[in-house]
Amino acid sequence: MRNVIVFSLALILVGCGGALAKETLLIYTSTPVEIMTRFEQMFEAKYPDIDLQVFRSGTGTIASKIAAEREAGRVMADLIWVAEYTYLEQLKAEGLLYKYESPEAKNIPALLIDPDGYYYGARIFAMVIAYNTNLVKDPPQKWTDLLDPQWKGQIIVANPTYSGSIAIAAAVLGLNYGLDFFRGLAANATTVVQGNSQVVTEVAAGAYKVGLTLDNMVRDLQAQGSPIGLVYPEDGPIFLPSPIAIFSTSQHLEAAKKFVDFVLSAEGQRALVEIGHYIPARSDVEGPAGTPSLAELVAMAMPADLHAVLANIDFFTDQFVKILLGQ
Repeated sequence: MRNVIVFSLALILVGCGGALAKETLLIYTSTPVEIMTRFEQMFEAKYPDIDLQVFRSGTGTIASKIAAEREAGRVMADLIWVAEYTYLEQLKAEGLLYKYESPEAKNIPALLIDPDGYYYGARIFAMVIAYNTNLVKDPPQKWTDLLDPQWKGQIIVANPTYSGSIAIAAAVLGLNYGLDFFRGLAANATTVVQGNSQVVTEVAAGAYKVGLTLDNMVRDLQAQGSPIGLVYPEDGPIFLPSPIAIFSTSQHLEAAKKFVDFVLSAEGQRALVEIGHYIPARSDVEGPAGTPSLAELVAMAMPADLHAVLANIDFFTDQFVKILLGQ
């Protein structure tokens, strides 16, 4: 009888083997839903023993979630992938990131790799000026052109308390042009919405003529035939190397390493180009047609000292909200 029970139990375990063997990997990210859905499919096809779980929101919401989890005892996620590289600098300083040298690092330019080895710039985009091509024939060529009264009531931008990319943009623009730039946007009755996806949608729909937003999101809508164009400002687009990292508290380090490697691989970078119209982090992957290379983007970018941005991002975010929203 005992042998029968043991044999029956063995059959049950074999039958459930796939489910029991699945390792859950949790990532907190601001990467768009459609991209993470495809990455989940591709990654799980490559590693069928790993179940990738995704919590997706803006960087501000993710930061609040992490703060609450730390207060409760431990960050629950294994990985983080957001737009705001200054936030990862903060997490690194607080000992929350795991140092990892990916085998794919040899294919990534040094400027995208944290010198201390804790994160990698994996999703490359830039803050640019978007415009409706049906309504605007002579778009702004510089950030300061947005302060011209002709754009009053026609500008839209995301909220830096939600969007990490706009938080960095606010800091970089603030450091280069001071608070008068924000005051000029406010004088032009600039509309502030939650995220960048709403910015490009509203501009393409003609609700606003111009917007401050991400170049890849403009290319997404262009590929769908929407009447939207973009300008890399003459005074410099804002370079955003969206970083990915592993939490030091991860209970699934080997699985987390595999995901970082996958994102940085040629396969992962090609997927980012094809699905999200991003500029690739690797020189052996061709970027979207008509876009600058990584080197060209860096060369034209507005000056942004990492330490200055890190030291001032909270100040400029607060001032942006105070000046443009009166809060």
